[in-house]
Amino acid sequence: MTNDNRPKSCENLMCRLKILLVALIFSSCSMAESYDGPIIDVHMHAFGYDRYGSPIPPNPSTQIIPTASSNQEVIELTLKEMNRLNIEQAWISGPLENVKAWKERSPDQFMGGLYYHPRNPLPELEKVKNNFQEGTIGVFGELGLAYGGLTPNDSVLQPYFKFAEANGIPVGIHMALGEPNLSLTWAPKFRVAYVNPLIIEELVIKYPKLKIYLMHAGWPFLDETKAIMCMFDNVYADLSLINWLMPDNEFQNYVRGLTNMDGVECDLTKRLMYGSDQMVWPDAMELSINNIQKIPFLTKEQKADIFYNNAKRFLDK
Repeated sequence: MTNDNRPKSCENLMCRLKILLVALIFSSCSMAESYDGPIIDVHMHAFGYDRYGSPIPPNPSTQIIPTASSNQEVIELTLKEMNRLNIEQAWISGPLENVKAWKERSPDQFMGGLYYHPRNPLPELEKVKNNFQEGTIGVFGELGLAYGGLTPNDSVLQPYFKFAEANGIPVGIHMALGEPNLSLTWAPKFRVAYVNPLIIEELVIKYPKLKIYLMHAGWPFLDETKAIMCMFDNVYADLSLINWLMPDNEFQNYVRGLTNMDGVECDLTKRLMYGSDQMVWPDAMELSINNIQKIPFLTKEQKADIFYNNAKRFLDK
């Protein structure tokens, strides 16, 4: 036993310094390492500047009001942000005339998408085939089927899925809740059951080579998303919208749930992709990227997969 005559206050100070040192070491070890390579955004929209009204409402997360006052200005501001953030390519969907305008402005940076929404019905299949052959469309999505009361099993959709499978076209289906009370307002046919990822099981079985990705990672159906993705290795998911509209802790907990697969032969970090779901708010791109970059439990290699490698593999396979 040592004879230490230091004052009690000194002991407390030393204790506090030790605790502070341990905390600093722990925080430096757990600090998120950022990915600094190119990015593919698999979920962006080619919407008009006044899609949600004029004046344009502020970003619901940042409260920043967009400055665009024309559709052409939306394209230019989007490209400016993409170049600044090293977004190599964006898969865009929206009204066909918008998609064509965006593709004409930057053919390599934009891949056009077939868009479905109750306000934007699907074109005839022959028109879709022509647009695919011309290079205007390279992906089917976003397909907001549930908003119109459709499920992936509806007969009207089968010729589109058959064509997509035969031509290696990725299909992105909206799989997440919408705003509260939408079934009682503008989307009376919407049902929560239609955005439960389990609903795609028959589709995957019917078209085993179809490239399907669950938009918004099936939120909030975590267990169902994991079940479908673990059962079928051709099903991917994007982290769009939830990566900038949800609180940080809720988003990180959802990603942790998707990537916490100890003891299961199912590495979902190889099938999660980055998407911004940029609609009319360009600042959503940087925000959504930063919210993935700062996830402390993802390694730099896993972020590289999410931001780029997984989308590249999904598109090329």
